Formats: sequence, C-alpha cells, structure tokens
Amino acid sequence: MSSPALIGTKGVPRPEREQQIVAVAVEEFAARGYAGASIVAVAARAGISKPLIYQYFGSKDGLYLACLNSVAGALLDRLESAEQQVDDSVASRIHPLRAVFEALEPQPSAWRLLYDPSMPADGPIAVAASDYRGRTEQIAASGSARFLQVRGDVDPLDVDALSTVWMRIVDSLVGWWLAHPDQSAAQMTARCERLIGAVFG
Repeated sequence: MSSPALIGTKGVPRPEREQQIVAVAVEEFAARGYAGASIVAVAARAGISKPLIYQYFGSKDGLYLACLNSVAGALLDRLESAEQQVDDSVASRIHPLRAVFEALEPQPSAWRLLYDPSMPADGPIAVAASDYRGRTEQIAASGSARFLQVRGDVDPLDVDALSTVWMRIVDSLVGWWLAHPDQSAAQMTARCERLIGAVFG
C-alpha cells in the first residue's frame, strides 16, 4: 500500500489534520512497532514538523494511543454489528470476517497495532490494547458459544478453545492479506467464502 500523501498545514481544520497524521503514524507503527518507530520518521513521512505532532498529541505514547483508538474503535464497531448476523452455521462466520476486512481496508497493516509485542507493558497504551483485545475475544467467544450450543451442552473450555482457534484463523488471514496487498476487502471476503465452502461443504 502506498504511503499517505504529504499533509501540509495551511487551511486544513485541526481535526482533519490530526486524522491525516494518525493515518501516516499507523503506517510507521505497523512497519516498525512501537519501539522502533519515531516521531521524527512520522513527521518526515507526513511532511510536517516534529513540534506539530507534539503540539497535537503530546508525546509518542499519545500518538500511538490515538492510532490504536482509531484502528480498534472502527474494527470493534463493525465486529459487534456483524455478530448480530451470525447464527449457528459455519457459513455465517463470513460476516465477522467481512467486517474485519472492510474495517481494515483503508490500512490493513493497522491490525499489527493491536498485537504489537513492543508496546509498553503498562500505562494507558497497555490498558487500551488489553481492553480492545479483550472485547475482540469476547465477540469471538460469544460466536463460538452460540455455534456450540446447538450441538449439545457447552463446555466452557470448548468455547475457549474454539475462540482461540478462530482468533488465530483471523490473524493468519490478515497476515496473508498483508503479504498480498493487491487484494481488496471484497476479494478477501469472497476467498474466505470459497475456503469455508471447500473445507466444510
């Protein structure tokens, strides 16, 4: 995916400018991780001054948190809506997959921010990331429980195991997508429909 265009500062409302900076910063953090990314690199990518980023976001942590909130907020909104369309069939799992692909389509690499091993282990970033991951896993667990309930009594450990498998599948599919950036969200959804059909009939 190509990098966002240089931002510029004149005549652009601050909220729009902040969104543009976040889009550039997501690419930097996704490529290098929290530990490897720098405000200098983000400013260079955006074609703006480093002090402007500090003026808007306060710190590297503030910028990362803004990126995380932007990415995860949109993703969870779509996932929560998609789960309402899921029933007890395997085929219906395409709805949350579509939601993931559509939410990430502007910047698929944004997925890496949720699972960045180099992010701080405590503080606001860690709290926010843990909350977002927890909510994502709760959605997966809810779908897993609903799928298993029609097949008899539900063992909580079965739900946990199936949810873990499902999250690994999603992570693997997004990873494959990142290696094939020419694919659109619609193409990824169609591919998953074919794969689900081939595997489960």
